[in-house]
Amino acid sequence: MTQAGRILQMRLDGLAEAMQRMLLDTAVSPVAREAADCASALFTAGGELLAMSEAIPLLLGALPGQVQALFARYPAEGMCEGDLFLANDPYSGGTHLPDIAVMLPVFAQGRLIGVAASLLHHQDIGGTRPGSVPPDATEIAQEGLRLPVMRAGADHRLSEEMRGLIAANSRVPQTVLADLDAQIAASLTAVRGLRRIVGDLGVDGFLHAAGELLDRGEAETLAALARLARAEARATDGLDPDAALGTSSVSVRLTVTPKGLSADFTGSSPQVPAPINCVASGPLSALLYAMLTLLPEGAPRNGGLLRCLRLVLPEASVVNAAPPAPVNARTNMVRAITSTVLAALAGMDPKRRPAANCGMAYVIAFSGQGPDGARFLATEIVAGGAGGGPDAPGAHGTSTDVGNARNTPVEIIEAELPIRMISAERRRGSGGAGRFPGGDGVRRVYEALSDGIAVSVRGERFQRVPEGSAGGRAPKPAAAQIRRAGGAVEILGPRSAVVLDRGDRLIVESCGGAGYGAA
Repeated sequence: MTQAGRILQMRLDGLAEAMQRMLLDTAVSPVAREAADCASALFTAGGELLAMSEAIPLLLGALPGQVQALFARYPAEGMCEGDLFLANDPYSGGTHLPDIAVMLPVFAQGRLIGVAASLLHHQDIGGTRPGSVPPDATEIAQEGLRLPVMRAGADHRLSEEMRGLIAANSRVPQTVLADLDAQIAASLTAVRGLRRIVGDLGVDGFLHAAGELLDRGEAETLAALARLARAEARATDGLDPDAALGTSSVSVRLTVTPKGLSADFTGSSPQVPAPINCVASGPLSALLYAMLTLLPEGAPRNGGLLRCLRLVLPEASVVNAAPPAPVNARTNMVRAITSTVLAALAGMDPKRRPAANCGMAYVIAFSGQGPDGARFLATEIVAGGAGGGPDAPGAHGTSTDVGNARNTPVEIIEAELPIRMISAERRRGSGGAGRFPGGDGVRRVYEALSDGIAVSVRGERFQRVPEGSAGGRAPKPAAAQIRRAGGAVEILGPRSAVVLDRGDRLIVESCGGAGYGAA
């Protein structure tokens, strides 16, 4: 890559990061502001990924599909300066309904030069349970307001009609609208920055240079893939058995062939009437993350790498669900997919790849009404442990691989909710043993300070845990329970909906990472 090309990619990466910083600085909800469950990226006028922020791959991998859906419905020649587009439809490039994409086309000198896009997990957009993540959903209609790609405003503002529609479908409309405003502010940061870059290069110069960056990204990715063993690799993972569904297992099966990189998920389980399915953006997010780990330092991180990827996804499966399948709890399915991808790559590159991460996260939504009648609603993401590596132990209590959200501070939980955090600590001994042991998971204990707090708990790895590598051992499984104020104990499954009254305690314990090497 030329020096000018390196400088341009750095400027674009910095602009994507400025978008992300604006999101984190101006978002209202704790899940975005504190846990960083949001992502920002820049795209070309043809819809290819040009630059991305240092953000959660689970969302970054969904943005290309959202932008492609935008251009499919609104061709470039029909876009106008100031247009603002929204979408959250899982079956048209999205993830699950709380993740709303905001997309702004960027014009310079009257010509379309790119798209600024962001995705943010919103606190509530309707559905049968607060937080729009009902663990008992059997179809997507129960999960909330579904928005196909649509023009939702002009002059870089959300229209009053769209604001009214969202407010009418949310339990916490002011929070959702404020977070949407944060996304618009992030995109406007990109609009100004891209225009400055075009001012230096000219429109034609910028478009040509952007094309060269994508070509370079493709070349670097192909070179990285060529360094892998040239053999087919297979891997399998899955989710816990579900008695309510009558399923002994829900499995992900993957065959990887290093021709470019072909990822074939044929043989994965059919979709189920439970919200653990994911749509096509899930496997793409997993592959995007994995391919980024292959690139050498300094290589362009852009859509050139996606040109090297071939995905084979069986229709109406847990890895590529079709309507009306529910998908709100898809996070742990995407983590299982990521585990299969990393395991397959480990077979091609065994000396560099660590043991499996925990492969799970808790996503917990708390909601209710305070003494003044005001509604409260907040979501927390609880991490697990990282797998041990060829030369180091795994990290404790950290969100890993495709879902690297941040831990929410105890002070924020207590400020937002009538909850006292009794403990928030490392779950010692939960990581798999080995010469380099897996990192420990997390143990958090929440005590209700008022009655009627509705809680949706989505977790995984209660039974099916990742295996160790090179003689290492598996971690302890996750667990969750309620200890009622009167002394009764209720054991929870990986997907539960409960109500806490004053003095009741919710205890969640996450899975650790797998160990590497015989101890």
